[in-house]
Amino acid sequence: MIGSAPVRPPVVAPADAAAYRRPALRAWRDVVRFALLCVLAVLFLMPIYWMIATSLKTEAAAVAQPVQWWPHEPTLENYRTILASPNAPFLRWTWNSLFTSTVFAGLSVLLAVMTAYPLSRMRFRGRDTWFWTILSSMMIPGIIFLIPHYLMMIRFDWIDTYHALIWPGLPAAFGVFLMRQFFVSIPREVEEAARIDGANSLQILVWVLLPFLTAPMATLALFQFMASWNNYVWPLFVVHGDMQTLPVAITSFSSRYWTAYGKLMAGTAIASVPILIAFLFTQRFFIRGMSLTGLKDE
Repeated sequence: MIGSAPVRPPVVAPADAAAYRRPALRAWRDVVRFALLCVLAVLFLMPIYWMIATSLKTEAAAVAQPVQWWPHEPTLENYRTILASPNAPFLRWTWNSLFTSTVFAGLSVLLAVMTAYPLSRMRFRGRDTWFWTILSSMMIPGIIFLIPHYLMMIRFDWIDTYHALIWPGLPAAFGVFLMRQFFVSIPREVEEAARIDGANSLQILVWVLLPFLTAPMATLALFQFMASWNNYVWPLFVVHGDMQTLPVAITSFSSRYWTAYGKLMAGTAIASVPILIAFLFTQRFFIRGMSLTGLKDE
C-alpha cells in the first residue's frame, strides 16, 4: 500500500535463536553417535573376521610372521579335513550338540512356564516363600553341583548318554523368574473372562496366556540353547568319544605342544553357525517382549 510504513523483519529472541541451533546440535550428536557405533561394531566383528580368515589359511600361513591379516591364497582344506576325517567324527559331534541343545531349550521353557504359572496366577499358602526360595538358588555357583550331579549320572548309568547332557541343568531359576515377571504383567481381566466362559486353569494357560508369552519364551529358549551349546565343563566329564559335544571336541585340534590353528578356527566357525541362525530367527521377539512389558496388572 502506497504511503504505508516499511515492514521490519521480526526480531529473533534469544530463546528462538537457541531453538534454531538445536537441529544442528542434534545432527552433530547423531554423527558422533553413529561414528562411535561404527567403531564398536568393528571391535566386536574383528574376532569373527579373524576366525573366518584363519580358517581359510594353510597351517603355514596361519603362523606366518608378519601376520597375514587376510588369506593370500584362500583354501577350504581345513573344512574338508575336519568334516571328512575318520578319526574325528565332526558331524556326529555337531549332531550331539544340536540335538541336546534343542531338547534342553524346549524342556527348559516348558518347565519354566509350568513352574511360573502357579507362582504368579494362583493363590496358595507359601507361594511367595517358594518363589523366593527358587530365586535365592541363583546365588549358588553352578560349579558346586558338579560332583553331586556326576555321582547321580553314575548311579543312573547315564554316563556317555544324551540324558546326562539334558536333564541335570533343566531346573533353571532364571527361567522361572523371567516367565513369572511376564505372567504378572498380563491383566487378570483376560483370565477372569476365560473363567466366566468355563475354561479351566490348563485351558487358560494354553489358549489364553501363552499367546502373550511368545516373545519371552523365544528369548528364554535362545538363552538356554546358547547355554547348552557353549557348555564345556559338564560335557567334559560325562561324555567321551563319539558322544562328545562341539565345545569339547574342538579342543582335540590343540594340545600342550601343538595347535592346528586353521582346523581349530574352521571348527569354531562351524560351531558358530547354529547360534547365528537361532539368533536371526528369534531377534524380532526381543522387540515384542519389550512391548509386552507395558501391560500392567491392575
